[in-house]
Amino acid sequence: MRMRFSSGSGDDRDAESLFRANPISYLRNVESATNKQIQDKKEELRQLVGTRYRDLIDSADSILQMKSASESISSNISSIHHSIRSLSLSVSEAASPKLQTPNATTRLRIYGIACRVKYLVDTPENIWGCLDESMFLEAAARYIRAKHVHSNLMLPSGDLEHKNILSNLPLLQHQWQIVESFKAQISQRSHERLLDRGLPVAAYADALAAVAVIDDLDPEQVLGLFLDARKTWILHTLAASAGNANATSSVAISTFCDVLGVIQVTIAQVGELFLHVMNDMPLFYKVILGSPPASHLFGGIPNPDDEVRLWKSFRDKLESITVMLHKTFISNTCWSWLRDCATQIVSKINGRFLIDAISSGQDLKTAEKLIRQTMESKEVLEGSLEWLKSVFGSEIELPWNRIRELVLEGDLDLWDEIFEDAFVRRMKMIIDSGFEDLTRAVNVSHVIHTIGVIVGEKIDFETYLNSRSSTGGGVWFTEPNNCKKPVPLLGNKASPEEDILQSCLNAYFGPEVSLIREEVDSHCLSVLEDLLSFLESAKASVRLRDLVPYLQNKCYETVSTILKELNTELDILYSAIESEDKQGDSVRRSVIVERSLFIGRLLFALGNYAKHIPLILGSPRFWVKSTGPATFEKLPSLLWQSRAAIGSPFSNNLGRQSLSSSQRQSSSATTALLGANESASPKLDELDKVTQELCMRAYSLWISWLSDELSVILSQKLGQDDGLSATTPLRGWEEIVVKQEQSDEGSSEMKISLPSLPSLYVISFLCQACEKIHSIGGHILDKSIVQRFALSLIEKVISIYQNFLYTREACGAQVSEKGILQVLLDIRFAADVLSGSDFNVNDELSRKMKSKSSIRRKQDQIQTKSSLRERVDELIYCLSQKLDPIDWLTYEPYLWENVRQIYLRHSVLFGFFVQLNRMYTDTIQKLPTNSESNIMRCSVVPRFKYLPISVPALSSRGTTGKPIAAASSDITSRNSWKAYANGELSQKVDLDDHSSFGVATPFLKSFMQVGSRFGESTLKLGSILTDGQVGIFKDRSAAAMSTFGDILPVQAAGLLSSFTTTRSES
Repeated sequence: MRMRFSSGSGDDRDAESLFRANPISYLRNVESATNKQIQDKKEELRQLVGTRYRDLIDSADSILQMKSASESISSNISSIHHSIRSLSLSVSEAASPKLQTPNATTRLRIYGIACRVKYLVDTPENIWGCLDESMFLEAAARYIRAKHVHSNLMLPSGDLEHKNILSNLPLLQHQWQIVESFKAQISQRSHERLLDRGLPVAAYADALAAVAVIDDLDPEQVLGLFLDARKTWILHTLAASAGNANATSSVAISTFCDVLGVIQVTIAQVGELFLHVMNDMPLFYKVILGSPPASHLFGGIPNPDDEVRLWKSFRDKLESITVMLHKTFISNTCWSWLRDCATQIVSKINGRFLIDAISSGQDLKTAEKLIRQTMESKEVLEGSLEWLKSVFGSEIELPWNRIRELVLEGDLDLWDEIFEDAFVRRMKMIIDSGFEDLTRAVNVSHVIHTIGVIVGEKIDFETYLNSRSSTGGGVWFTEPNNCKKPVPLLGNKASPEEDILQSCLNAYFGPEVSLIREEVDSHCLSVLEDLLSFLESAKASVRLRDLVPYLQNKCYETVSTILKELNTELDILYSAIESEDKQGDSVRRSVIVERSLFIGRLLFALGNYAKHIPLILGSPRFWVKSTGPATFEKLPSLLWQSRAAIGSPFSNNLGRQSLSSSQRQSSSATTALLGANESASPKLDELDKVTQELCMRAYSLWISWLSDELSVILSQKLGQDDGLSATTPLRGWEEIVVKQEQSDEGSSEMKISLPSLPSLYVISFLCQACEKIHSIGGHILDKSIVQRFALSLIEKVISIYQNFLYTREACGAQVSEKGILQVLLDIRFAADVLSGSDFNVNDELSRKMKSKSSIRRKQDQIQTKSSLRERVDELIYCLSQKLDPIDWLTYEPYLWENVRQIYLRHSVLFGFFVQLNRMYTDTIQKLPTNSESNIMRCSVVPRFKYLPISVPALSSRGTTGKPIAAASSDITSRNSWKAYANGELSQKVDLDDHSSFGVATPFLKSFMQVGSRFGESTLKLGSILTDGQVGIFKDRSAAAMSTFGDILPVQAAGLLSSFTTTRSES
């Protein structure tokens, strides 16, 4: 409880009442509390004195100064008081009671001085009123006139009376200081007026005139001031939008349109303010030079001759410096200002580019459309329409075109001057961003490293050999019925055939490869759509020349980056498989091979079935939307062509496809695209080459591993074959009757036994190779991959048999004559099946097929021998030297004939290899004559008169020829089938090149000449196998039969229906 004690009876009463009302203990508490408060206050005071010592000293000094000032003021007041009293005493003590009246001249002078002083006193109020009413020129003029009045009052003169009068007016000097301060205010307020938006041009003219008058500026400086003020407008608008970190494309577009409107309005107002057109004076000159008579400007001042003279002198000086600006100077100044503004618009503001808020090509297109609409709008230049009408004498439809002709003296396109380069740069950044997103989305290394990682799994080669691929095996394709009709990539629903094709591709490639391919396609498509949207402009041709190479380069760089990453992964896999035997914790060989196959499938997918990479790198002509098929039939195919073994709708038709859209492109964009170069970018060929090389490298790892493992099995089986030492004919041999002509006894017959089937392990070796080809893709594989595989296999075969002979000779074990004949047949048969591995033979055969004339020629076997064929012949020669020369001369033609027959019978089973290089096309196939054939003879009457296969229109050529007539009777059919069953093909079927089969005629004639390899090799396929071989192929029969069509060309799909028909004999 706090108590306050002060002097007085009241305090005593309070103390007395306190003692009366409270006990002693309470009073002692009060006393102790009071003493404590006293001590606290003393300590607080001591601390205050210690901490605020300097403040107290300063306060003391201030008090002393205040005292001194107060004494000085008091002394001055006393002095004034005494002076007033002295004046009153002098008046009262005057001797004469008459008032002295000053003369008229003095009175007029005093009155004039008083009126001028009053003019100065009224000036601040007058100027404030003008500023409040935004009459800046009037305020400036009032200040100039007040300056003239003050100068007249303060003119140096020898008139002592004038000086005495002014000395009695001490307010004059103070009042002029007030008026003088308005000069800065008028100038500042006028500048601020120029920064206000939405005012009529007359308001800006008034502010400019005020600045010119108050700051003594010439018209050139005034023009510069006006343009600087408008530049400030633009900078404030840009800063407000760029400062918003969440600014969207709509905000950026709105800002650009706003800034463009400021530029247009500024150029128009420059013309109205400063440009002298015809006989009409510009508005700025009207305002600054228009003024009432000088005699009306000094109201209230008697005889203002001196002020009027000064005002006229000022006006003369003003008119002398306010000269008309030359039209060229105005144009050049506006051009310079316009370029400066353009630089500011597209420069960084607050650390970012405003145009970066526009994130897509479609938004760029929208921005350009709105900006161009702003340029052509009459609403933006609504304030200048009356001026244009007065200049041209009529209404103006395109005001900006007229303004740029008048002010800028040229056909200026604001878009080109300000936005075109910036928008093109932004489009390039969008392209960069799109491909950067693609690079981030496609993480091939991560996907590759996840393949085959299964803890605790152990896979050896035998398990791999018997396993089925996750891709589901081979993939079949069908030719679309409308091959010449472009299939749309965008906008339209895919056809059922394309859906089936996509399903087949996805099943083969697998989900990972399909996902990567779709990512690549989707990102490339997105970038291409952005570019096509941006090209829909009047500047399409110019942009096309700049952006197409840029897009193609970025696409090439991005795809090259992916390919380099895949190449790096291949290096890792090759290193891993080399060190697999050295490091116990290394990746298993089967996993390494599976990863290499994944890379191969991915490269194959990117190289052959990525839709939009070849579209981007191809000719821009294919980018045209909604173009009819006729246009594309004239354009060359620029897309990657599939090297697959079979035709593909993409490889056949994608080059003629176009981007489709419900909305047709603008005519300028279409014209620009159709006028582009027809040739594709050379980078397309570079990517194609690199992709093929990497794809081959990926599959080569699988080829090397599989060839090594299969060769190990073949070598083991060959070494374990005891039949090669036997002296009696083996199973699968046949007796051949050789007739010999003798002059004395007529003819004699000799029977020889020769092998009619290759060894089981050789057939198993080739069959397993074909099965693994089927498991990794089958017919979709590039022929070069199968060719490389065949090359590796034949090299292994040659090496195995060479080592076999060397080993037998080294250990002293001899191969019997029967064994040598069996080995010779095995080697020749394997070499013939794998003859497609000879690249020289394939190239020469391809050239001969292309240069073949329409007249049917017999297809001769290419005689050019390669090093591989020479090695085979050398091995055969070494083996034949182990036989009796006379016996070998007898055996050789019949043994090679057996090889030819075996080759023809196995051409379907080993179709993957046979398709690379068909041999013995002029040999007639016969049924085997050995007793071990498991084919049961069936009826010679055909079950169907017509096979239930439709006959397609194979060609448009030769449609005027006669159709093939049906058989006239069953007897004819029976005779034909009987002849066929006996191995003799009727030579009556004579097909010429002018029949209705068109391009299929040469193939059909060759087909019929070889003894109907399809019918015989399929219906009597069991005759190839002995009883012991049936068990080996029992489990693989489905896979083998699925390859039946592997050897068929594309046109052979409908020829089977013509086997039971004959041409009518003429």
